[in-house]
Amino acid sequence: MYSPHIDEKHIPILYRRAKEEGIPMTRLVNEIIENTLYEIKHCQSCNAEYEVEKGTKTFYCEKCECEVFVK
Repeated sequence: MYSPHIDEKHIPILYRRAKEEGIPMTRLVNEIIENTLYEIKHCQSCNAEYEVEKGTKTFYCEKCECEVFVK
C-alpha cells in the first residue's frame, strides 16, 4: 500500500498538535485526512448518521433502506 511522504515543514506542527491532544501523530494525521475527505450526513427518513465522501450527491441508508439525496 502507498504511504505518502509528509513534507518536513509540517512535522513540527503535527508533532506539537499531537502532543497537545495527547494522541499519536499518526492518529492526528488520519483524523485530519478523514475530516478533509468525509463529512457526516443524516438520513432524512430515519435520521441515521453516515460518514460519506465529500461531494456525494446520494447514498443508501442501510437502516430504513432508502436512497438519501444530499442537500
